[in-house]
Amino acid sequence: MKYKKILTGIFLILFVSFLVILTASSTGYYEYQNSQKVMFTEEKIKEFEKDVSEGKDINVKDYITDTSKDYSNRITKIGDGISDFLYGTVNLVIKKGFNAIEKMIN
Repeated sequence: MKYKKILTGIFLILFVSFLVILTASSTGYYEYQNSQKVMFTEEKIKEFEKDVSEGKDINVKDYITDTSKDYSNRITKIGDGISDFLYGTVNLVIKKGFNAIEKMIN
């Protein structure tokens, strides 16, 4: 009985973690981060064009700066892996189920 409670607890923790990661992905957090990068890139392009028109010396390193930080760690990578695995498994089961239904109908 004790093992059943432990397994249930582990399953609940994994399920809640999956839901949190799924929510972060679907709320647009990553799209927001990408839009910020695009805006930053557009500003650098305008600065580059201005410097070219003024005839200044151009160095690529002056225009390419990566100030973004990657906050991912082992736990988030494991969570993403679990999420991808669950997505692939559910997708496969649904496809196989529909294929089986299609074969029964035809």
